[in-house]
Amino acid sequence: MRAIVQLRGEVDMTSGQRDTLDMLNIGRVNHAALVPETDTYNGMVAKVNDFVAHGEPSAETLALVLEKRAEALESQENVDEEYLAEETDYESFEALAEALIDEETTLREQGLSPTLRLHAPRGGHDGIKHPDSTGGELGPHEDIDPLLEAMR
Repeated sequence: MRAIVQLRGEVDMTSGQRDTLDMLNIGRVNHAALVPETDTYNGMVAKVNDFVAHGEPSAETLALVLEKRAEALESQENVDEEYLAEETDYESFEALAEALIDEETTLREQGLSPTLRLHAPRGGHDGIKHPDSTGGELGPHEDIDPLLEAMR
């Protein structure tokens, strides 16, 4: 499972890249989505690599983000432990995060929005014009957890 976070806006973005972000359920800056590790999704992520940060989150970080940012797909109810126990197949955010990372389920299958609307990172970005390998935020991250924790 890979987390993808859009960090840059639509300026200088091609229509193909815009469409790809829409297919990934990422419509705006600071929105995130969880996608499986397949060739199709890897190609889509490569296409929008200059506008997003992506990497594999840990279960603890994903549980924290889900607890703060998960939204119900149909209703306007708050998603908390009680909602998870009643409306999904999982009793806790930790169990849901483990299942998502193991690719046993998706947020949509559990009645949750596939898009996670995150805050801007607390403390600011390290730079949204350069890749992670040169001290920025864009592209693949070996450890995306600090970015997700800052944006929770």
